[in-house]
Amino acid sequence: MSLLKKLIFRMDGAADSAKIRFTSESGANWEAEFSIFSGTSQQSPRLLVMFRNQDDVSVPQRYNQAPPGASKVPKEAVAEITEDQLRELLARSVKV
Repeated sequence: MSLLKKLIFRMDGAADSAKIRFTSESGANWEAEFSIFSGTSQQSPRLLVMFRNQDDVSVPQRYNQAPPGASKVPKEAVAEITEDQLRELLARSVKV
């Protein structure tokens, strides 16, 4: 599948991705979605991580990149990451 198609499908949730739920330090429930945005080769950048607040839909979505060394395959990255790492990524994330 071409990169353009993956980016378009990412917008409607059909891209290669994996989701994981976690609780932030403030106690809010969040969902992190890891998705491929440019491939899995050594030269490809890290996975994109989109954060969505599950308790309050009015909270803007946030994004960041997966931690260095994390797998570039979404399902593998979700299996590798800890809740503490997710909280750290969320704390350093940017509003969409």
